Amino acid sequence: QFITPEHPLKGAGGRKLTRPTGQAIFQLFQYVNVVLLELPDGRIQRSLDRSLTPEQRRILQGLGLDESIYV
Repeated sequence: QFITPEHPLKGAGGRKLTRPTGQAIFQLFQYVNVVLLELPDGRIQRSLDRSLTPEQRRILQGLGLDESIYV
């Protein structure tokens, strides 16, 4: 519902997607990398190697999620 002809997603290669397939959505998240850092006290901290793109954030927001699902 959050992807409409008036507000399409920008897919791979800059294509406008008004009815993206699951594959097209997964391609937008293909290069999201989670980095695990071991802290001096032995705890593991998870973080993203770079910020999510506006399109990735929009998809997560439309699903009722945010980037904390990665960390």
